[in-house]
Amino acid sequence: MQAQHDQRNSDSLTIDQLADDQVTDMHEQDDEQDETPSLSAPVVADRQQMELKAIHEAIARVEAEAKATCAAESRALAEARVRSLAEDRAAIDAAAAAAAQQNAQAAEEAISANRERLETMRAAAQASVARLEAVKQETAELRARVEADNEIRLAAEQRTRVEQENRQRASEQIAVQSELAEQAARASEELQEQTEQARLQAVERVAAVQAAKDEMIGIASADARVAVLARERERHAHGARQTAQMLAQAESEALELTVQRERADQIALESAFNRAAAEVRALEEARALAHLEQEREAIALAQAESERHAAQSLHLRLQTEKELRDAAVHRERLEMVAVASAQARRDADLRILAATEARIEVDRQLRAVALARVAAEQDAQAAGQTKLEAEAAALIQIKEREAAEQAAAAAAALLLQEEQCAVHLAQERVEQAETRQALAARQNAAEQEAIASVDAQLVTQAQTAALAEEKAAQAALLQMAEQQRAEAEQAAIDALHARLDAEALALCAAQERASAEAAQAELLRGQQAAELVLTQVAQNEADAIRTLMDQALVEGEQKAAAAQAVQAQARLAVELGQVHAERARVESEKAQAAEALLASERDFVAAERDSLALIAQKLVQQRQTSVAEERASKAIASRLEAEKQATAAAEERAVLEQQALDAMRQREQLELAAQQAASEKTEAQQALLASAQAHAALQRKAADTTRAMAVAKQQLLELEMQRAQQQERELAALRVSLQQQHQHGEFASALASARAKAEQASLDDGTAQPGHAGAAGVWRAR
Repeated sequence: MQAQHDQRNSDSLTIDQLADDQVTDMHEQDDEQDETPSLSAPVVADRQQMELKAIHEAIARVEAEAKATCAAESRALAEARVRSLAEDRAAIDAAAAAAAQQNAQAAEEAISANRERLETMRAAAQASVARLEAVKQETAELRARVEADNEIRLAAEQRTRVEQENRQRASEQIAVQSELAEQAARASEELQEQTEQARLQAVERVAAVQAAKDEMIGIASADARVAVLARERERHAHGARQTAQMLAQAESEALELTVQRERADQIALESAFNRAAAEVRALEEARALAHLEQEREAIALAQAESERHAAQSLHLRLQTEKELRDAAVHRERLEMVAVASAQARRDADLRILAATEARIEVDRQLRAVALARVAAEQDAQAAGQTKLEAEAAALIQIKEREAAEQAAAAAAALLLQEEQCAVHLAQERVEQAETRQALAARQNAAEQEAIASVDAQLVTQAQTAALAEEKAAQAALLQMAEQQRAEAEQAAIDALHARLDAEALALCAAQERASAEAAQAELLRGQQAAELVLTQVAQNEADAIRTLMDQALVEGEQKAAAAQAVQAQARLAVELGQVHAERARVESEKAQAAEALLASERDFVAAERDSLALIAQKLVQQRQTSVAEERASKAIASRLEAEKQATAAAEERAVLEQQALDAMRQREQLELAAQQAASEKTEAQQALLASAQAHAALQRKAADTTRAMAVAKQQLLELEMQRAQQQERELAALRVSLQQQHQHGEFASALASARAKAEQASLDDGTAQPGHAGAAGVWRAR
């Protein structure tokens, strides 16, 4: 814009100069007309026509220059618009790159989120597996506990039943034994009574015979009762055997029922386990499907978002390309207009020469400004160098100050040691003064004691007490002074430490400042490098300005030649032929200058075409970069898709591995359950076998006891039969002997023999009763 304003000013200056030149030409022509009144009127008319023609040409030239300036402005505007479009395109490309980077980051974040989700899913799966294992373990424990409780309950029930049966059998046996004992006691009592009666009856004949008859009747009735009791005992034993068989059958049925119940419980537990595993598997599959659906939705959203961004970027790219095409078309039109205006620019050579002179002046001013700026930058560089040197000197001074402060700290430490030594010396001096005072007091006391009497001795004692108090007060004051001095020294040491800390902080700050200054020096070096680059650019610009100046000098020489030609035309206006020749020469020179300008315009057009070619190359490069970005985005999308597929495959593989692990665990659990069931079955069979063996042993013992009881009963019956037979024989013998005695009158001997036999029978009864008691003891033991 500044260049356009300068060009407009130069154009206005050239127009004013042209007008002034025309006015001067007109005045000169008037002067010439005044000086040459002898010229003819046709020559004046021709001159006026030529002047009018020159004025019209000047006006046309001004209009052409105005059109050229308008075309230049429009071209500058078009270039500015193209630059703005290029900047917008660059900004759009940067935004697209940022969007692609954001998409890549979003894709990476999505991948990381997917990985985290996979890890959480794996952790959840592991937790669910652990929970399932815990549940299975708890169910196994509960099952074992229930089975143990069932076994304990069954064992307790069996034990209670056995105990009840044993109690019943024991009560029955006790009742039977008590009955047998009562019967035996009654029988023994009856036998004793019968023996007594027999003895009495032996004394008395008739009474004895009657008693013998009664005894025989009682023995027969007792035998009948014993036989009845034996039959009842056999019947009870048979009922006990039947009840034992029924109990064994009931126990076998109960065992079968328990086995069937255990099988049903096992089947129910297996179905419950299978149902729980199926439910857990269904829940896991539902969760996995939900996660997959969520991931698919997220992927679809991300794809839609990426497609939307791609569509937006494509729309923006197409819009920018359309704008660039429109700008290129508009620029081509402007170039066509510029080419059309170049023909008119050929007629504006004088004004262009004036504009070039003004431009040369402006370039000179710019060169002076650039030189001044370079000088200022050199001065700033020198000032920066001096500042760096001053900062280096300041750093050296800071280091020297640190060394001096360290030396001062060492000197302060030495002074502190010297002060401590002085304190010790002062303490020693005080002690020496005290000793001297004590010696002086002692000497005075000795003199006073030698001179004075007992009263004087009392006075001296009071004085010595006062002196001791004064010494104590002085010692206390000295101690307080020493404490104050020690506190002051401690405060001085603390102040010295604080000063050292402050100096250390200052040193740190100086180091930081030095580092900052070093960084600033680096920045200054960078600025110097940039300034060197700027100086090189300025030199290049100066070289370009020199070339422009050379061209301007050439154009100035051409303008000077044209001015000389105009002056020669003004001076030699009389010689029309020479004027026409000079004008032809000037026109030829103008044509040459116009050709040079046309060549320069062609160069400018070629440069513009080169710039257009560069812009086209840039557009091609941008398109290539956009294509590369699209390829990169496609590659990123394909990589993301591959990663998604890999993650999906990994998830499927993890799911398959998890299912395989679950199947293995289920199979192991089933095997463990089968082993446990087999072991439990074997244990139950062993328990049943043990219970059956125990029951068989009990039945065997019961059968043995019943056999022993039957044998004992048989023995008792045989003994009773033998005793009854013996008694019958004895009665028969007694009858025979009584008859014989009665017949022969030997009653006394018969009575004696009867007594002896009765005593023998009583002895036999005593031996039989201990045998029965032994059989009862054997029964109790069993």
